[in-house]
Amino acid sequence: MGTFNTEYLNYVSQVANDSKSLVDHARELLQLNNYEDPHMWFKAHAVCMFATQIGEESEEIIKLYNQLFEESNCIHSGMRLNEADYRLWFADVQELNRVYIEKGYARAYAYQYELYERGRYGFKNKEICKELLDKGCLSGDDYCQIYKGNCIYYGIFGYEENREEGLRLVTEIADRTGGDLAELFLLNMKTRSCETSEELWAIIEQYDKLLNIDKKGKYILADYYLRVENDAKAVESLLEGIDNGSPFCNYLMGLLIVNGRFASFGYTEEQGRAYLDVAFDYGVIHAGFIQGYFYLYPVDGGANDFEHALPYLKAAALYNSPEALLELAMLSMYHNDYKDIAQGRVYLDRAVEEEFVKAYTEKAYMLLDFPEVERNVPEAKRLLELAMDKGNDYAPYRLGLGYQNAEFEEESDYEKALYLYELAAERNNLSGLEMAGRYNRYGYVNEPNLAKAIAHYERGIADFGSDYCRVELAMMLVNGEGQEPDAVRAEQLFHEALENGYIYASLRLGFLYEDGYLGESDPVKAREYFEKGALGEQPLAESVYHLGRCYRYGIGGEEDHVKAMELFEQALELGFVDANVDIALAYEEGTCGKESNPQEAIKYMSIAAEAGINYAQYKLGSYYLFGYDMDVNLEEGKKWLMSAVDNGSPLAMLTMGDYYLYGYEPETVYDPAFEFYKGAEERGYISEGLGICYQYGVGVEKDETLAYSCYTRAAERGYDSATYRLAQCYYFGIGTDKDRVEAFHYFKEVADRGNIDAAGYVGIMLVSGDGVEQDAEYGVSYLIQAADADNDLAQYELANCYLKGEGVEQSDDLAMEWYSKAAENGNEDAQKIIGGPRKRRR
Repeated sequence: MGTFNTEYLNYVSQVANDSKSLVDHARELLQLNNYEDPHMWFKAHAVCMFATQIGEESEEIIKLYNQLFEESNCIHSGMRLNEADYRLWFADVQELNRVYIEKGYARAYAYQYELYERGRYGFKNKEICKELLDKGCLSGDDYCQIYKGNCIYYGIFGYEENREEGLRLVTEIADRTGGDLAELFLLNMKTRSCETSEELWAIIEQYDKLLNIDKKGKYILADYYLRVENDAKAVESLLEGIDNGSPFCNYLMGLLIVNGRFASFGYTEEQGRAYLDVAFDYGVIHAGFIQGYFYLYPVDGGANDFEHALPYLKAAALYNSPEALLELAMLSMYHNDYKDIAQGRVYLDRAVEEEFVKAYTEKAYMLLDFPEVERNVPEAKRLLELAMDKGNDYAPYRLGLGYQNAEFEEESDYEKALYLYELAAERNNLSGLEMAGRYNRYGYVNEPNLAKAIAHYERGIADFGSDYCRVELAMMLVNGEGQEPDAVRAEQLFHEALENGYIYASLRLGFLYEDGYLGESDPVKAREYFEKGALGEQPLAESVYHLGRCYRYGIGGEEDHVKAMELFEQALELGFVDANVDIALAYEEGTCGKESNPQEAIKYMSIAAEAGINYAQYKLGSYYLFGYDMDVNLEEGKKWLMSAVDNGSPLAMLTMGDYYLYGYEPETVYDPAFEFYKGAEERGYISEGLGICYQYGVGVEKDETLAYSCYTRAAERGYDSATYRLAQCYYFGIGTDKDRVEAFHYFKEVADRGNIDAAGYVGIMLVSGDGVEQDAEYGVSYLIQAADADNDLAQYELANCYLKGEGVEQSDDLAMEWYSKAAENGNEDAQKIIGGPRKRRR
């Protein structure tokens, strides 16, 4: 086009030197009324400007001045100018409007407002816009009042949002003048919030003249037809609007062609882009963004076309398109071929200046989570709160994450986090739905709300196809949380998630099959799904660990301890801390290809204990308590055992019960034992300790019946000490009727597994035929086992056997020897026989 200033001055010179009068020039241009070629607009502008310079104030000049600003003519004339020309063009338009404002022509305020409101970056000025509208309204200009009403309705350009007041101001002009501009603004305002096609049609019917006679706002009519899926009528409406010079109809037509909506009508992408070009040339800036966007992200899924996309995005960004600015910011910050962090921040800051809500959240993300930008938590929080106040769905989710992770305060605030996650969920944010579901399922703030968790997860699946929600809901179905257990549906949900590439589902399927939720346990299938998670391109650490467990114990296939250890070590490298426990046990036991190494066992167990794994804390506490490759350290042992207790370890509770019951501390206090044993029982673990507490009233009221019950349950779990105590209950009638047959059964069961005290009773009962057929010789064999282990009762009874010759050859000397040993070990009956305790001969 050349230099605007040169051409413009040429037009001024031509008008000044032409034989035709300024009025004739004005009449000719008014008659043509065609500014598709910007040069014609420049000429008309020159006529008006020259008229002001020579004092020409005819009616024709005023009409021509108004025509300059009709139908986006002014904006169109400057859209394609280069930077230098645009600056000169802007200054000349600004000056012409200033002159008319000084002449008292109130409408010039509205034209000056349009110039600043739709200006390029560096020229657009919101403060001046507000000042012009306020002055224009005071001067009585209808257009200014319409524009001001629109600004108040949407809360822009420094005006506080007030829908009612905005509508009132525009309606007042419409009622007084019946002008198309006021009617069109009212139509836009009223239809913007319509949620249903019925609502939209009811409003359209109120504006029949505007739409069908004056041919304005045809894009609104097209919108209705699009909603009711009558695309043919939508095309008809848009074409009619285009014929009547509507930039918005060009925009909507172009958009719907390039996004494929109107493909069935034979329109090509090139035609759609041509419509968009027209729309952009007449000031519909979003059309430029759409051009760039569909070059970047073609509907057919083809390759990104940066060569064509970037000029459009930059052109739209020049006119302050927040969407284009944000897209350019993202390319500059994240795309390797266009990476320019500094430029990306400039684009992003400009989008924030435009009060673009998505830009608020992107900048907040950059300030919180982008490693190449200095962190600024207060500013990020401010931006997120602004975005949240404007209805953004991501902002409350990210704020919730911040309060959860103590980014905004010294400590985590889970209650506030839950409120924000719920708000994000209400706004249909998937991450918010997932986190709100999680908080409600696990009761991070209050008691678990399983119904609410299920509702969130179901919605996440239905609206977003969330695989996280599928797996969480499936886990609830497996466990019967808040609903009837349904392993079949759970299996289906796990498989759906796995088919979508959500590898964690394979782990859960492994558990489902191993634990037999669908019937019989299927270890082969379990191992298969552990392998899916462990052997993929991105191995899941927990799956690697459980596959190691399969090799360690031969679950669902071959047993291979060396392979198991390799997998445990891989799981640890991938960050699965629990694997420390298995590696520690391998060193403790000398298995899985490792030689026994207490120091390594302690090292790995310590790491796991420090990480908060309660079993490791229990084991480490036991190491200290019993002196595993170290001196006994009761204080350190008790510390780790109590950490495990606090973490819910029933094994640690049993050990702490023993700690008090059997008097590990110098100043013995027995009563606390009961609460520890009771805690373990509530978690499904029981040993003889709880029975002893009930039998002897340690920390609880004495109750032999409960003692018997506890011994019975503990014996069923395989505790030999409990089986021995249960045998005593039957032998002496403690909490149950005497039953020497049952007593003998249980005594012999544990005696044969090495329980010396039980062996003594077995010997006594066999010798005397009490509860079992008499077999003195066999009985003596048990008595000898127990007597050799310093069991005083067995020593006393063995002495009796030697004295009487029962099951052994009679021998007074051997009888006296065993009486002496029994007496030395505190047996009162033996002491009576030999006259008191005797010291053992050395």
